Amino acid sequence: MRLFSSKLKVAALICVATGAIGALAYAASPVDTIKERQDGLKSMGKIFKAMTDQMRAGSVDPATVKEAAATIQKTAGAMDKWFPKGSGAEAGVKTAAKPEIWSDSAGFNDARQKLVDAAGKFSDIANGGDMSAVGGGVRGLGMACKGCHDKYRVKED
Repeated sequence: MRLFSSKLKVAALICVATGAIGALAYAASPVDTIKERQDGLKSMGKIFKAMTDQMRAGSVDPATVKEAAATIQKTAGAMDKWFPKGSGAEAGVKTAAKPEIWSDSAGFNDARQKLVDAAGKFSDIANGGDMSAVGGGVRGLGMACKGCHDKYRVKED
């Protein structure tokens, strides 16, 4: 009985090890993660700009606001996967992500959560249809973005 037990343990360990190796093989590389992160954040920035440009022009299109809200909420929610350890400058790819993202992960996660919360509130406003309330939602989003950019992003020249 003991021999069977040992063989079963070895088989279980082999299965676990094989699964772990397989998972690592399918994990995104730091370079891929950085590209996904940059693409997502650029997309969010473009749609945010398009929306704020409309607001400045005084003609807010409800469809654009709803699309912006959906994109921003989706992007904010995905950000928790975009900053794994090893996806900073050490990956050999140009990135504006500061090392403080990883050395102050609690602070960064708090800042990211503020964006997620602001995106949720903005989505509620957009889907509620009250375009007069959009400005307040945009300000909340802008402050959440700024809170992260000020501390965790390299300033652009």
